[in-house]
Amino acid sequence: MKNFIKFAGATLLTVATCSLTSAQERDNNYGRNPNSVRPIDDSNIMWKTRLWRRMDLKEKQNSPFFSKNNEITKYIIEWVQSGVLQAYKNDSLTSKFTKEQFLKNLEMEGEFNADALSDEEKKAGIGGGANAKSSGDDGWGGGGASKDKKAPAGSDDGWGGTGTGTTKTTTKPDDFSNSSSTATDVNYYFAKDIDVLEIREDAIFDRQRSRLYFDIQAITIIIPASKTGSKGFDKVIGSFRYKDLDKLFRSNPNCIYYNAQNEAQHKNMADAFDLRLFHARLVKKGNAEDKLLYEIYGGEKQGLMMSQQLEYMLLEKEHNLWEY
Repeated sequence: MKNFIKFAGATLLTVATCSLTSAQERDNNYGRNPNSVRPIDDSNIMWKTRLWRRMDLKEKQNSPFFSKNNEITKYIIEWVQSGVLQAYKNDSLTSKFTKEQFLKNLEMEGEFNADALSDEEKKAGIGGGANAKSSGDDGWGGGGASKDKKAPAGSDDGWGGTGTGTTKTTTKPDDFSNSSSTATDVNYYFAKDIDVLEIREDAIFDRQRSRLYFDIQAITIIIPASKTGSKGFDKVIGSFRYKDLDKLFRSNPNCIYYNAQNEAQHKNMADAFDLRLFHARLVKKGNAEDKLLYEIYGGEKQGLMMSQQLEYMLLEKEHNLWEY
């Protein structure tokens, strides 16, 4: 009997040790979303749906995120350039951008660059002597080193005097006539040009706290179609993990949500997102075909109406879940 008790005790001790070791090796985020600022344990999630919202920073309600010299896009671009923020190719947050690739996306299209001249402009010599005619074009469309000319008697010689006969004028070609001075600088979009954000978030009903939470996962910055030149469609610059942005917003006191009603109560951008002080229209709800609302319902008007309907459905869903 004593041997049996010793055996049982040793077995229980071994099981407890294995359980403790397993618990210690388990990640602290086990069962939680690693991209969440405040992760909710999977066992507490009663219901969840994924949402995509489009936030127009030119709207009056969103303008505090876009105040002069404090644009949210300005800070994001600066952080990527300085290497403290990682950019991703899309909001799935799996494929990363290098800093060089991100800056390449910020380049303006050809027709917006300074070196994109029309054929007529090139023939006229605008932009440098590389395209100017060699017969004395000074790069301004006029003559450079001219041949000997006979000035009419009594005519103005250009210096306040009168010409008295044969003159020889030699004009030194200016810097613009040098082919190496042709404009080749690359122009980049300004932060003010990037005025659209796309927000990917999860709507989660937490059974433990009995309330609905909106858990932002990623933010994508977009140049709208009106500013992409000949392309004519939105240009995605890059996506960012909101968890990283939240940390950077809070570490920088200049990242303010500008409160025009009470300037003593400017808020940090991270707090403004937590308080849902922005307006962003629903453009997509998670679906098997990964389609936008207007694609599912056959038109922009129908998509807009369904966007409003989904907002009401979320409120009703939260209300009904209290009855379970």
